[in-house]
Amino acid sequence: MNEKEKFLGFKNAERASVGLALIFDISGFTKFFNKPDIHYYMTNYINQIINCVEITIWGGNDFWTTETPQEIDALEIKPIMRKFLGDGMLYVWEDNDDRLLLKSDFKIDLIIRLWNLQLNFDRINKRLYEDIPVGDLPTNIKFGISQGTIFKLIENTGEQDCIGPCINLASRLVKYCQEINFIASARLDLPKQELETYGFFKIIAKELQSFENEIVVIDKVDYDGVSLADKKRLFKEL
Repeated sequence: MNEKEKFLGFKNAERASVGLALIFDISGFTKFFNKPDIHYYMTNYINQIINCVEITIWGGNDFWTTETPQEIDALEIKPIMRKFLGDGMLYVWEDNDDRLLLKSDFKIDLIIRLWNLQLNFDRINKRLYEDIPVGDLPTNIKFGISQGTIFKLIENTGEQDCIGPCINLASRLVKYCQEINFIASARLDLPKQELETYGFFKIIAKELQSFENEIVVIDKVDYDGVSLADKKRLFKEL
C-alpha cells in the first residue's frame, strides 16, 4: 500500500452543533442482493431508490404520493453530508443562522414526505418493474430520524464526516420494530398539537440499545398494526 492509498486521518474536529440525522434502510435488501445475476441490475435499483428519497429533500417529481405525479419543492435547508451505508443512506443536517432546525415547519414537512414515501413504496416498486426483471423486490423502506449534537470531522484531504448521538439514535430507530417503517425521536421537539394533526403520537420505546426508554414519535395507524406481543415487548404508552 502506498501513501496515496492510505487513510490520511482527520485534521480536526469542529465544535459541537445542533444537527438532525436521517437514516433509511431497505428491508430485505440482503436477500434481494443474493438473487442470481442481480449485479446487472443492482446499481439501477439502488440509484432509483436513493433518487426517490432525495426527491423528498431536493425536490422533484413525486409520483408515489398521488395518482397524478406532482412537482414538490426542495426543503428549506439541505443536508451537509450524505453517506451510503450498504442497504440505505445517512443524511445529516446542521442548524444554520436562521435556526431552522429549532422550528417545527421544516421538520414536519420532512416527516410527512418520508412517511408518505414509505407508505406508497409499492408504487415505487411498480415503476421499478419496468427496468428490473425481478418480481419480488424489497417491499419496505424504513426511516429513523433524530435531532441532537453532532461533531464535524475534517479529514486531511478536506472531506467531511460527522459523528454524534443523534446519528447513533437514528441508526437504532431505523431497526426498531419490524412492523413500523417510520420512527422519529421525540428529541425533534415537535408540538403535540401538530403531531396529532397529522396522525402521530408519542410513546416510549423500551428496548432501544443505548437509548432505553426513549420517547419516540410514530403514526397511530402504524401502531395499531403492531402485534400485541411486540407492543408489550417494545413499547410503553405514556
